Amino acid sequence: MAYLNHDIPTITCFIKNEFMFNHEKGHGEHTLCDVHCVASIEKRTPLFEAFLENGVNWTRRPIHAFCWRKDAEQLPLSEHVYWDCFSSYISVQTRSRMYGLRADLISITGVKRQGNYMFTLDWSQENRTMLDTNFSETPEHKCGHVFKMDNGNFFIYPNNRVIWMDNAWTFNRIDKNPGYKIDMNVYSVEQKGGYNTDYNYITNFKDEKDNQLNKI
Repeated sequence: MAYLNHDIPTITCFIKNEFMFNHEKGHGEHTLCDVHCVASIEKRTPLFEAFLENGVNWTRRPIHAFCWRKDAEQLPLSEHVYWDCFSSYISVQTRSRMYGLRADLISITGVKRQGNYMFTLDWSQENRTMLDTNFSETPEHKCGHVFKMDNGNFFIYPNNRVIWMDNAWTFNRIDKNPGYKIDMNVYSVEQKGGYNTDYNYITNFKDEKDNQLNKI
């Protein structure tokens, strides 16, 4: 898993010029660019690197700095992305089953917008020699699906705010909250105890009272 920076599938789009002038000027102006990398810094939103057509490579711009239409809907950052990065260890993957699918995305203000799935950001705590103070591996962990939105923007949304569309599969799409609960269990077959092993090549198992379980 990459630390801090990770390549992404290149996105040819526009960067809003105010993001290159400290928001002091450039409003309403755009520069063509290739967005090609993401930076993951805990407690900040995912930040993206863009190679501009003028030869400049600009790093660590937020997702709402970019649009694929110059007339894209102007929205606050909180409508574009739900969560900050959970860790500096990040992975980027295109989910094969989701590739090419459209979805309804439900914003923090309850607005439903549609877009096309691109790829997914996910996080973990890779370095076990360091104190784990983040939430990348808790049961409430979220990944971030990146979408190209119909309104000209790009969004990063977690699973629980996305309703997918697949004309060959999603025949019973939800139209209200189904009431699912977060599963707070941690699943492991080795950390729960309850049995012991021996040193035979074909291992035999005994329970905690030394009763044989599956002698071969």
